[in-house]
Amino acid sequence: MSFALLLAAAAPLAGATSPAPTVDYARMIDDAIDGSRILQAQTMLAQWRSASEPGSRPVEIATARLALAKGEVQEAETRFAAISNAGSDDCRVNEGLGIARLRLGRAGQSLTPLSRAVDSCPGRWRAWSALAVAYDQEQSWSLSAAAYERAFQLTDRPVQVLNNYGLSLMAQGKADKAVVIFDNARKIAPDDARIIANGDAAYVMAGQGISRRPADDADGWAKRLTNAGQVALRIGNAAKARAYLSQAMTQSERFMPEAAAALATIGPEKP
Repeated sequence: MSFALLLAAAAPLAGATSPAPTVDYARMIDDAIDGSRILQAQTMLAQWRSASEPGSRPVEIATARLALAKGEVQEAETRFAAISNAGSDDCRVNEGLGIARLRLGRAGQSLTPLSRAVDSCPGRWRAWSALAVAYDQEQSWSLSAAAYERAFQLTDRPVQVLNNYGLSLMAQGKADKAVVIFDNARKIAPDDARIIANGDAAYVMAGQGISRRPADDADGWAKRLTNAGQVALRIGNAAKARAYLSQAMTQSERFMPEAAAALATIGPEKP
């Protein structure tokens, strides 16, 4: 066979057209929301809505998920609840409804949808993590620990799970164990301000001292000392609070007023 015949055989027939590729809006929007690419998700959702029938359930689910990602918690809860009441048992709906209720301070009402989410889709780490926090609110510590463990095994964002588990241990009065959790989180994200602050609080509550990091400038170290002093004050350790706050005043003028105000609530040191 000649090259000409080969090329002719490969050429498309006159008038024939290839079908247009189908855009998987649901998957792309889910990926964008999960990756915190909110503007991208908004743009794709607008395109999807204009190409869909009014009231399309997949579009409504994406709309509710986007509202939750944007922090519009009450709107998200209303939307998820409406979809759920209409008979949907979609994992994303149960997960979103549970997370929204949890953020609205309705931990007890979040347990059922979150349990449904992990039962039907056991690979969703956010549902497990939210369920763990909900169990914390109910002081169901063994259940929360198991849920945190499952979330940690599944997640690609271990710092978030470690932070929440550390706070859980602190709430249980297990600050020494929380220290271990926050130390591990700090190895993964050494500059995460949330992990640093919560880790310092765990150290103070466990009766251990905090130490300055090489990355701490004068303001950063003074802030940490001030926060540590306030934690010590809250747990009733006036001596530690006075020591931390006094040291903070020597490190940075910026934090002197805050440290001085906290020191004033302690009163003079007894002879």
